[in-house]
Formats: sequence, structure tokens, C-alpha cells
Amino acid sequence: LPGSSSWCVPHNPVLFVLVPIIYCLVLCVGLPGNLVALLVFLQSGKVRKAIRIYLINLTLADILFNLTLPLWIHYYLAGGDWLLSEVACRLAGAAYYLATYSAITFMALISFNRFCAVRAARRALPLTGPRGAALACVLAWLLGLGCAVPTLATHQTFPTHAGTTACFEQHARQRGYAYAMVGFFSVAFLVVLGTYASIARALSVSAVASPGSHRQQARAMVLGMLLVFVVCVAPYHLTLAPWVGSRPPAPLCGPPDTLDVLHTLSVALLSLNSCLDPLIYCFSIRRFRADLDRTLRKIGRGVGTEVPPAPAPVSQSRWDVVPVAR
Repeated sequence: LPGSSSWCVPHNPVLFVLVPIIYCLVLCVGLPGNLVALLVFLQSGKVRKAIRIYLINLTLADILFNLTLPLWIHYYLAGGDWLLSEVACRLAGAAYYLATYSAITFMALISFNRFCAVRAARRALPLTGPRGAALACVLAWLLGLGCAVPTLATHQTFPTHAGTTACFEQHARQRGYAYAMVGFFSVAFLVVLGTYASIARALSVSAVASPGSHRQQARAMVLGMLLVFVVCVAPYHLTLAPWVGSRPPAPLCGPPDTLDVLHTLSVALLSLNSCLDPLIYCFSIRRFRADLDRTLRKIGRGVGTEVPPAPAPVSQSRWDVVPVAR
């Protein structure tokens, strides 16, 4: 605790072995994937449509998350011993929150944007235009920053009974803060779930939604977001409330209990979010695949390796997943 002479961190092989392994995999896959995705978005012409603005900001949030991983990999491989400064611990923890909750907000905004396009409500809502999308993204970053402020403002490193320095171990033990995060996730998840259900219902009664139509691609994108929520984001928030509620004032120096293990596994699953998003772009945006091929061939020429061209996609306007107001 902040006023204690030492802080007990129980030995948790899942935390100090499995989590750094998964973080290494996410870093090796997610960072290059998101950097390439960002290059594709930025080199494909002028950013005009709301959907591209949302996708660029989601990619930036994923990149920020990936960039924090080397610090956490080193920390966990060292057995939970933070060797950097207090300021570095606060910044790493704040960036973790900023990236995570900004990304959750962007996924909800993207799903709502696709819902408005399919339901032909885009002209009536400012969030579906480029200016509204830009403003929504600024607010999303500010919301993520608000989630990170408590980490920046409070002490985050504590000496442990084992002579090490713990970092960012107290962040989720503050019950009010943890419950607020669960509430925030619940609202975002309901938005994504509701938009997918509405799009699926609209397509079920539409005679024009052929398998390759823009509406089907919109449903594929929202379905991808929903699966990321269910597989990666939901387990962390579903275990967070009972885990926090069952914690003693200071952790016992014994083996981890079932909730500890489940919570640790959910932390690892949460990190997978940042490397799955580029796959959603590939499978739900037909034009993305063609632009990805072009970008990879440019990169290949730059390093002296030629990438064979992919088959040309069916003709359609650039980045037109679904018609969106400009």
C-alpha cells in the first residue's frame, strides 16, 4: 500500500511467464501489422471519409499500445521488478490506459458509423461526416486521457517484500475506478452488439444485399469488432469486478487463487486486440487488400525484395466499404 514499508507481490507463474510470452508475440505481429496498416491508410489518397478517419485513429491507438509492450515485457521477465524511474512507470501505465480505452471507443464509433451507413441515417448524424468524425476522435482521445489521469497523478511504484520494485500493481485495485472501467466497457459493448444486430436485421429483409455488397462488407467489419470485444476485451472486464471485489487490503504472500489466474489470463487476452485489428481491415475492406499489396511491393522495392502482385480487386471506389457522406 502507499503507506506501507513493503508491498507483497505473490509468485504468479502465469503473470511472469505466460504474459511476457504473449506480449512478445503481440509486439512482433501487432506493431509491424499496424505500422503497415497506417501506411496503407495514409498513402491511399486524401483522407476524406469518416470511416477512414476512425480507422486511422484506431490504428494509432493500437500502435501506442504496442509501443508500451517492451517495458512490460522487461518488467515481467525481471520477476515484477521495475528498474526504471517512477515517472517512467506512470507514463507506461497511463499510455496503457490511453491506448486501451481509446481503441475501445474507436471500435464503438466505427460500428456506429457502419450502422448509420447501412440504415441510410448518415446524412442526419454529424458523426458520419469527416468533420464530425474528426471531432469524435478528439473526444475519444480526451476520454482515454481521462482514464489515464489517475495513473499519472498517483504514486505507482512500491518496494516489495522480495526487495524488488512493483509498478502499476495498484491501478486496478481501486474499486471505484475498476467499476467505472467495467461500466465504460459495457456501454461500448452494447453499442457494438446493437449495431451488429441492427445491420444483420436490415440485411435479412433486404433483397439487394448480395454476398459481395457494401452492406455485407459493413456487417463483416462490425462482426470483426464484435468478435474482438467478445474474445479479447470482455474477459478482462468480466473478471475485473469480482477480482477487485475479492481482494484483501494487501495481497497475501501465497500462491495465486483462481481469480488471480483468470484475471492474469484476461490481461494477456486483452493485448491480442491490437494485433487482430489489421486482420479485420484485410477481411472486411476489399480495397484495403489491393492497397496493402501495393504498399508491400513499395516496401519490398525499398529493401531490395520484390513482392509479387496480387490479383486486381473487383472495381469499386477507393475505401468504399459502405457509402459514407463526405
